[in-house]
Amino acid sequence: MNHRFDRLAVVLVALAALVLPGCTGPIPIEKVPEGWALDVHQPGEWWKQPFIPRSVVVRRCPPPAGWSSQPDLSRVTSVPPGIDINYSFWTDDYHCYVGWSEAPSTVRITAAERRTEAGLRRLCSTSGLVMDAGWRFIGHNLSRRSGDVPGTPRTAAFVDKHHTIVTCFAGNDPEYLDDDIGASVELAVGGPVPAGTAACPVEPSGLVGNDDATVAEYDVIGAGAVRNDAGAVLTQAASLQIGLVGDSVTSTHPVVDGVAIVDARVVPQARVHFAGWNHPPAVEGKVLDADGKLLARCRS
Repeated sequence: MNHRFDRLAVVLVALAALVLPGCTGPIPIEKVPEGWALDVHQPGEWWKQPFIPRSVVVRRCPPPAGWSSQPDLSRVTSVPPGIDINYSFWTDDYHCYVGWSEAPSTVRITAAERRTEAGLRRLCSTSGLVMDAGWRFIGHNLSRRSGDVPGTPRTAAFVDKHHTIVTCFAGNDPEYLDDDIGASVELAVGGPVPAGTAACPVEPSGLVGNDDATVAEYDVIGAGAVRNDAGAVLTQAASLQIGLVGDSVTSTHPVVDGVAIVDARVVPQARVHFAGWNHPPAVEGKVLDADGKLLARCRS
């Protein structure tokens, strides 16, 4: 064996890791700060703040020596919760999702359990944001195509005393898959906002296009507050009708304590054009009370 060649190869790899564009030196393995915890029950858009220290990230996702990261963990001292860290070295890379106060996980849950509050709390906690007693369960929606019979809950919503809304996207449908599943979450402010045109609580996603650049089908999914133009939350609202601007078909979703819980796969009846995947069409909606009276309109 040529030990001289081996030593030279090791030196060249180490130098390449330091000088190649995008590569940094080794990211130090640090201890977690004493007594550190992520305080989620606080006012404001706290989830946009850099609360998770770098030491928590490198403990959950130990980086190989010489690999670079995006964001650059050799420079930053903390990152926002719910972020995806990408470690890379030349043509190789791997991702590490840094969740909330807990690491992401999976559970095995039946379709029947998934229709209960207890089951959804357990499933949604796999995101790493634990649905503890500080989060009040306000409901779920049943996945369905527009006009189809209800299916299995994909979307659940929780809220805390500071009006922070958690949308839980509850993984794959256990009626068809036997594997363990997990969940992801998104957060939004559920209290009053400054006056202005009321924004719809969700936007279209998962668009499928026709050959003529019109929308073939799309998702509306998520949870968020329904408001009037003054920015006040409409706690008396009972439902939200929402669809693409220019389409005659809308889907209807429940509103609980001013929070719409939206989940539908919709096939438009009108020819709705869109400029590209990064520029989805706008949605518009009507907020109704229990008697069907119009309370407000919204638009993305």
